[in-house]
Amino acid sequence: MLAVAGRNMKLERRLRAAAKSDPRLHAFGYTDRVPELMSAADLVITTSGDTCTEARVVGRHVLLLDAVPGHGRDNLQHELELGRANVSSARPADVVRGALAALDRVKPARSGATRSAADWEAALTAALTRIGLGNG
Repeated sequence: MLAVAGRNMKLERRLRAAAKSDPRLHAFGYTDRVPELMSAADLVITTSGDTCTEARVVGRHVLLLDAVPGHGRDNLQHELELGRANVSSARPADVVRGALAALDRVKPARSGATRSAADWEAALTAALTRIGLGNG
């Protein structure tokens, strides 16, 4: 399992500690290798948002954590409408159950990204622009 904590230092410490006792877990903090990691994944587990767009660019199925109240619920519903997505509560047992069920339904990842790195960068830029962080 590839687990990316981003800038969440507390989560990164917990993931790295867990990885010491389970060689199947590969923990990352903030990384610029997200396109590579997503391309290697069979399933992307995340909350609804820009990560879903990135996962779709590389042709990956998403398991959405129902953890963001308010507009997060609308975003979650939109992602489900787009397809190639399932939803789970954020409770660990539910995430495991949801991930295993999703993996039973998805085809294994192909050996590489379905689109080029330039396509991934363009999709990321578009997603960041939508939330006011892109260059336009």
